[in-house]
Amino acid sequence: MNKTSLIRLTILFLLLIILGVWAGLILSNSNPEELREKAEILEAIYKNGNYIEAVIWGIFAIGFTQTAIKKTGKIRIHRMIAAVTFFLFGLSDIIEVQTGAWWQPWWLFIWKSLCVASMIILLISYTREINYT
Repeated sequence: MNKTSLIRLTILFLLLIILGVWAGLILSNSNPEELREKAEILEAIYKNGNYIEAVIWGIFAIGFTQTAIKKTGKIRIHRMIAAVTFFLFGLSDIIEVQTGAWWQPWWLFIWKSLCVASMIILLISYTREINYT
């Protein structure tokens, strides 16, 4: 992992911590009516965030598809697998909005787990190819 990747991951981690603290502050010391309004706001953020995330995964899928067209052999196959994986992962986010959770129903959890496992396998394969070239 290079220095810029480490910096980006650190910034993302800090932003997630800030978001968690912010959500905790929003929900603390509120009456039931305020809590209901705040819960509605957080639910809207959750839903819209998942739709945005689905679009981002779809853009990744399009990018992998475009680069797969230009390649041949093993690289093309890996990029097409990546395109399908990212498309399916984005689609699972849309379904997650409908079900209300990434772990319910059970098959959505399995679907997402398989997508993540595929991404990890593709990443390992990619890093091995880079190291051998």
